[in-house]
Amino acid sequence: MHRFFVAPEALRGDRVTLTGAQARQIATVLRLRAGDEIALVADGAEAVVALEAVRATSVTAVVRERGFTPAEPSVALTLALPVLRGDHDEEVVEAVTQLGVSRIVPFTSARSVVKSLSDAKRTRWERIAREAAETARRGRVPSIEPARAWADLFATLPSPVLVAWESERRTRLRDALPQGGARTVSLVIGPEGGIAEAEIALARERGALTVSLGARNLRSETAAIAAVALAIDRLS
Repeated sequence: MHRFFVAPEALRGDRVTLTGAQARQIATVLRLRAGDEIALVADGAEAVVALEAVRATSVTAVVRERGFTPAEPSVALTLALPVLRGDHDEEVVEAVTQLGVSRIVPFTSARSVVKSLSDAKRTRWERIAREAAETARRGRVPSIEPARAWADLFATLPSPVLVAWESERRTRLRDALPQGGARTVSLVIGPEGGIAEAEIALARERGALTVSLGARNLRSETAAIAAVALAIDRLS
């Protein structure tokens, strides 16, 4: 069954109207017809609706069933993701959304190769996250925050904050993850050039803990996906 995210107010009544890109997708891409059923999702709530009238500009439907999406993790995981070259960061956004991340905070730092996140790229991240959340049958779309500099990053991250650092040798991520039903966790992944010593010092001053992802040196995109997968598996 095809799934679409909608605003919470759209599911308050017994009838729903979809317009814009969603109507075009239903009518012209998926070629659905009156009587077909789709799922509409809003902030964890889910409704199965039957299509009544299908046009490229407007689709109307009636609610048949209501419930909640069971696919959301019990922990709200924030990923601080460096802006990477090319489309590597977009691949990460897709993967970590499917894995269950709740919030993505892009950032730049001293050794970042890419020094800013354009409005166009952020919009692509939002589209990718929405499509990946639909594919994974999630109940929420991760929020994509405005890009921040390293010095401002830690004020926005819920604790505990774990920074994956290639020079950390003692504390492994799996051992640093909180036990006993943690509600929030933040993971920070460094850019292509790594994280500078001064930046690590600042992170520790702000209460962050450095962790290791293993003995091998990982690309930023690999590290982000591996860290999120491990954290979701251990905490959900």
